[in-house]
Amino acid sequence: MFKKYISVIVVMAMLLSLSACDKKQEEISLPEYDYHEFELVGLWAPRQMTEEAFLQYKDAGFNVMSFTNHDEEPRSSENQYYLGSKRTEEALKLCKKVGLDVYLTYGNTWFVRDIEGRDYFGETPFSKHDYYDEYKDIIKGVHIKDEPHIDDMDAISNDTIIKDFEKVYPNAKYMVNIVSLAAGGEYYGYTNYYALFDDYMNSIVKKLDNPYISLDLYPFHNITTEGDKQLAASYDLIARAAKETGASTTMIMQASTGVEFHEELSEGDMRWQVYSALAFGAHNIQYYCYSKPEGRDYNCCMLMPDNKTPSYLYYYVQEINNEIQSMASAMLSYDWDKSIGISGTEDIAFRVAALEYESDLATLTSFKDAKNYVSAQGTQDMIVSRFVSEKYGESYMFVNFAEKEKANTVNAVFKDCSAIALYGGDGFDGTPKIVELNEDGDCQIELAYGDGVFVVPLK
Repeated sequence: MFKKYISVIVVMAMLLSLSACDKKQEEISLPEYDYHEFELVGLWAPRQMTEEAFLQYKDAGFNVMSFTNHDEEPRSSENQYYLGSKRTEEALKLCKKVGLDVYLTYGNTWFVRDIEGRDYFGETPFSKHDYYDEYKDIIKGVHIKDEPHIDDMDAISNDTIIKDFEKVYPNAKYMVNIVSLAAGGEYYGYTNYYALFDDYMNSIVKKLDNPYISLDLYPFHNITTEGDKQLAASYDLIARAAKETGASTTMIMQASTGVEFHEELSEGDMRWQVYSALAFGAHNIQYYCYSKPEGRDYNCCMLMPDNKTPSYLYYYVQEINNEIQSMASAMLSYDWDKSIGISGTEDIAFRVAALEYESDLATLTSFKDAKNYVSAQGTQDMIVSRFVSEKYGESYMFVNFAEKEKANTVNAVFKDCSAIALYGGDGFDGTPKIVELNEDGDCQIELAYGDGVFVVPLK
């Protein structure tokens, strides 16, 4: 009889324990976010002007098509994208049909003049070539100039052309792309990179009602390692400028191999690029190249040399696009605030050195008055970013910033929360992983090479 009582007591204790666990889980509720999407783009556009080719592009997870020219000869309205060309109109029809948004291209002077004559541009080109009323709901931006030289700046930054653009495309972005810190500024006519960046910000970005900043961040793992060390600094520069101006940002990833690019790209390499960009507040990810541009002898792009058959990079990007779009509603409900670098305990690649210390080079960088974050340490270099929202409070992002193929075990400490929700990572499908914290607020996060997680503290 005594044994029977003991058994009943043990069973009841177990049930009470399980009930307490269930109650604790029930008490942890996730924030409810409005629906958001990243703008995901493949450069260059598909060569084939067919519904099948545009659907293949969309199936890679892209939701915006950038009308980028392949510069086919002889140049004509049928094979070049610019305001008013037959190719632009045909592509707009196809994008509308298959459900893709669009970035138009204004047109490079040297070939549009060859086709249309010298009167193509003028002082108010967007009003002059305002042909697209029925498509303006899907036109999200107009690409004006790529990597402008100092001599180009007056033409693309004068008040007349910017006001004309905003009159015709009030809801679209005025898109000018510049190079990253690793490229320097001398080739573009500036004394150094910071002179280039300051001119870009003052002459263009700060004049826009709908500001936009675009930056090349490839080649990834270039022939030299110096570019790797400047990547975090480049990301940080654009993120701080976007925060100051309220700009949306695009960061362009390497999705080609050979020639000036790294000879190989693994799935981890692709994920490393994308999650790093997201950690610095990217709203838009563009991949170079989707199809192989004319005259570029790359070993591999997202499409094979026939510009029809997907390569292995197509499937890497397709998976990553699905992952990050599944976390977009959470991430885009917050604004990037600050990123810090933390060197690993086992390996140090010096990629995060620019963000690890304050200007005195003696004080470790931290988040001032963090509401939930206390500290973190990983076996490899990593980036930790803080995001803020008036409605939702603070969130954080942890990215394994290690060299190739190295996993990162992260020990993190939080406060004023009982659990964290982890969004993102390899195979993420939209359902966050809930990690309960111990009584000291500690937890461990495993990050494979290339992985990042968006962390939402839960009460």
